Amino acid sequence: MKSIKYTIILVQAALMLFAASSVMAQDSKVPGGAQSVPLGAEVKNGKLVFESADGDFRWWFDSRIQMDGAMYFENKNAMSNGFHFRRLTFAMKTVLYDNWETELDMDFAEQVDTKPQTELRDMWIKFSVPDVNLSFMVGHFKEPFGMERLNSSRLLMFLERSSISSALPMGRRIGASVRYWSDWFQVTGALMGHEPATRIDKGQRDETFSTNLRASVAPINKFGHNLHFGLAGSYKIPDVTSELRPNTIDISARTESYVFNPKFFHTGDIADVNYYTRYGTELMYINGPIYFQTEFMGTTINRFYGKPNANLFGGYLMAAWVLTGENRYYYVDEGEVGPIEKPKRKWGALEVAARYTHTNLNDLDAGVKGGQGNQYMFGINYYPNNNIKIQLNYSFVNLDQFATRKGNLIGDDDHSFVQIRFQASF
Repeated sequence: MKSIKYTIILVQAALMLFAASSVMAQDSKVPGGAQSVPLGAEVKNGKLVFESADGDFRWWFDSRIQMDGAMYFENKNAMSNGFHFRRLTFAMKTVLYDNWETELDMDFAEQVDTKPQTELRDMWIKFSVPDVNLSFMVGHFKEPFGMERLNSSRLLMFLERSSISSALPMGRRIGASVRYWSDWFQVTGALMGHEPATRIDKGQRDETFSTNLRASVAPINKFGHNLHFGLAGSYKIPDVTSELRPNTIDISARTESYVFNPKFFHTGDIADVNYYTRYGTELMYINGPIYFQTEFMGTTINRFYGKPNANLFGGYLMAAWVLTGENRYYYVDEGEVGPIEKPKRKWGALEVAARYTHTNLNDLDAGVKGGQGNQYMFGINYYPNNNIKIQLNYSFVNLDQFATRKGNLIGDDDHSFVQIRFQASF
């Protein structure tokens, strides 16, 4: 009897597995007919790439782990030493039918608090006109403003971008853009909307927008020797958000470190804003292992009711030297800097770098007291290979009495810190 019982159970289990596999087989059918193309795989520049035999389709991953640690040498304000995951990203990029491209990029790392949070990064669809250096893109991506802000986080010279590059450029937003380029210049225009992480008022008020234009020229453009000039401008109407009153904005930035989260630079609410314009200039030079980059940017905030306009500005100077002799790539079609070439030595490549940043979020005549500071950053970057980077930074910050995070911190707090990052990109 037991053998009959076990036989019945086995038959029932087999029937259930067969039924489940039938359902799965139906669900796994790829729609669109029986068209198929052979697929190959290889590793290109440390990335796993799948490509069809006819070249019309390509998929590759661009994921990232960044673990940061920092120790602060405090002065007037207590600051939090520790470690955290700065970024844990997973991205897939695709080429579809040769002329279409897409990207899906998510971040799962710690953000403001210690709980893991999902953040939308690059989510876009792009079409490139055949035989013409012209492309159109829609989705969620960085606005074309600020060379350092546009650069990928995996390629940053230091752990964080300069304070002014965090304060004025707005980063990723929903929008549409068009770009035209040649062998020596590029021009990008964009119409940008809101940031998905903000709570946009979807009631009876229209969503606001910004217009952006960025152009760059590269009169010298060959591998290992590049010269870049760039200009950018933007017209922005204040966002319609639940966090701020109508026609109100605020501008803030950290002092180039993320483990201690509070932002010393913070204007507080700037009310009765009609619109504000932003402008930026760029200069970059590569000569073999020597690298130099600088930007100056500012904003003019126009207000209602005869209130005085506010003018905020800042800039940075940055230089680096790859001691082991590697060159850095430059992409003229995007007006952006790429990684260093594959290390020439088995043990890797070594780079030293320095940056000076001036940030001024004060306009006392307009009643804006967001803080002013000068920051000096020094770094050592070690590249064991194309996929791994270890960064060590030391920084000294000189702040004025208004750099208080809207009065929640003590002003004139000059301090220093060391920070380290372990990064893997794959």
